[in-house]
Amino acid sequence: MVKVFLGYASEHTETAREIYGFLKSINDDVWFDKESLVGGDDWDRERAAAQQKSDFVVHLISSEIFARPGVVNREIKQTLKLVEDQPIGASYVVFMRLDDLRMPAELIRFQYIDHFKDAWRDQLAQAVAKRAAQLGGVVAKLAPETTTTVTEKGQTLGGAKQMARVESGVTTEFFIVSSDHIQYPPDGVYWDFVNARLASEALGGFVGAIADFKQLDEDDKKRIKEYNWPHEWGFTMQEFFRRGDFLSVRSSIYWYGGGAHPNHAIKTLNFLGPDYGLCTIRDLLGGDVDKAFRLVGYCKKVLLAMFDGEGLEDFINQSFDDRQYTWNLAAQYNFDDRGLTINFSPYDVLPYAFGSHEVFVPWRFAETILDTRFADLQAKLNG
Repeated sequence: MVKVFLGYASEHTETAREIYGFLKSINDDVWFDKESLVGGDDWDRERAAAQQKSDFVVHLISSEIFARPGVVNREIKQTLKLVEDQPIGASYVVFMRLDDLRMPAELIRFQYIDHFKDAWRDQLAQAVAKRAAQLGGVVAKLAPETTTTVTEKGQTLGGAKQMARVESGVTTEFFIVSSDHIQYPPDGVYWDFVNARLASEALGGFVGAIADFKQLDEDDKKRIKEYNWPHEWGFTMQEFFRRGDFLSVRSSIYWYGGGAHPNHAIKTLNFLGPDYGLCTIRDLLGGDVDKAFRLVGYCKKVLLAMFDGEGLEDFINQSFDDRQYTWNLAAQYNFDDRGLTINFSPYDVLPYAFGSHEVFVPWRFAETILDTRFADLQAKLNG
C-alpha cells in the first residue's frame, strides 16, 4: 500500500474531495485533512508529519495559488526538498493542474496531470501503480521503444491551431529514456521549420542519451542492479506563449548517470515569426554584451530581493558580476506580451539544492536594451 498525501488550497476543497474519493478507490492509505484529522489535532503539525512520512504526493495546483503566499506554496516547497531525498528515478510527486496554467520553472521537470481532461483518472492510477512498483523493488524490464502522438484539444490562443504532443520512450533494465515535445499542424515553410527545430531539440537528446547509456560498462550495470537505480534521461517541452506566428517554448531536461544526485536544466526556443525566425538572446540584444550585462544585472537585483536574509548574497553576486558568464546567464529566455522571462537552471546562480528560478523582466525595461531591428516587437506582439 502506498502512503499518499493530498495537498490543495481551501478554494479547491470540493475538487480535492473528488480526487480523494478516486485515490481511496485504488489505494486505501490517503492523507486528506478533511478525513484524516480529528478534533483537537494540531492541523499544521499533523499535515507536515503526514507529508514527511508519505510515499507519494499529489498537489492540486492552479493559477490562483501561485499568485499569493500561503500554506500550499509552503507544502510544495517542502515536497521539492523531499524529492531530493528520494532514490534516483523515484516517481514521488504528481502535480495536477486545475486550469491551463503555465508551470513555474521549478515544476516543469515533473510530469503533470490535467484534471480538466477526461484521462486524469487513468493517468493518476498509472502514477500510483508505478510508485507502488518502485516501493516493491521492481526493476524496469526490457521494453520496446514507443512513440505516441496525442492531440491537445482547445489550444486556441490568439487563433492558433491545435497542437499535438509527441511522446517517445525506451526502457531497459539499465536505463530509462523519455521525451515529450510539441508539434503543430503544417502551415507553410515557417511552421515546417518550427516543427523540425522542436523535434530536433527533443529527439537529438533522446537519441544521444540512448547511445551514451548503451556504452555502460559491466561495473556500471552491476551497480544499477544492486541499487535498483537505472540511469535516466527525460525531456519535457512546455508551450510558454503562442500568438499567431510568435512562439516561445520552455523545456526541462532531467538526467542521472550515476552520482550523488540527478541533474536538471532549462532550455528555451523562441520563434518571432517569418520576419525574424528563431531568435537567441544575442539576436535580441544585437550581440551587445553591455546590454546583456544590464539585463542580468536587473535579474540579480530581483534574486537578491527574493533571497534576502538567507545568506546567499555572495553566491548571487559571484554568479552575475563576472562578465565571462553574462551571455550564458541570459541565454535561456522566454517572451510573452508582458515582457521577457529569464530562466536559471540549478547551479547557474545558486547551489543545486535551491533548484531552478525565473525572473520576469517587463517590456518597459527590456525595450530599452533591444537591438534596433526589434524596436517594434512589443507592438507586433500586441497587434
